[in-house]
Amino acid sequence: MEFFTIILEKSSSRQVLPDNFVKMLDDHRPQNMKLRQAGNGLRKLWDVEVVFDTDGSMYLDRGWKQFVRAYDPWHGYFLVFRYDGNTTLAVKVSDTTMCRRRYQDDDDASMLCLFFLSIRLCLTPI
Repeated sequence: MEFFTIILEKSSSRQVLPDNFVKMLDDHRPQNMKLRQAGNGLRKLWDVEVVFDTDGSMYLDRGWKQFVRAYDPWHGYFLVFRYDGNTTLAVKVSDTTMCRRRYQDDDDASMLCLFFLSIRLCLTPI
């Protein structure tokens, strides 16, 4: 399942999840989830506590603020969450131009860096 949110306020200490996502969990109420930046390869996993309010709304709570601090989504940024069915949410972050943000640990960015490094090594006289 995928869902999205738009950051409408400066960093919040918790993130509400859509009611349809909660219904899809079919009364399974996890106490924790893991977040990771979406993409190929291994990514750092962020442990996030899950809380439910009296209305049954589900929130990413303790740990969400650290994830936000690491990926720095600003007002107007677009986050797409993909649930893997096993308490992990992969998150894609797009900026206000609706282009996906690239981070230092992106595979694409890492591969590009390795590509330019290999060219530099090949062109450097011995």
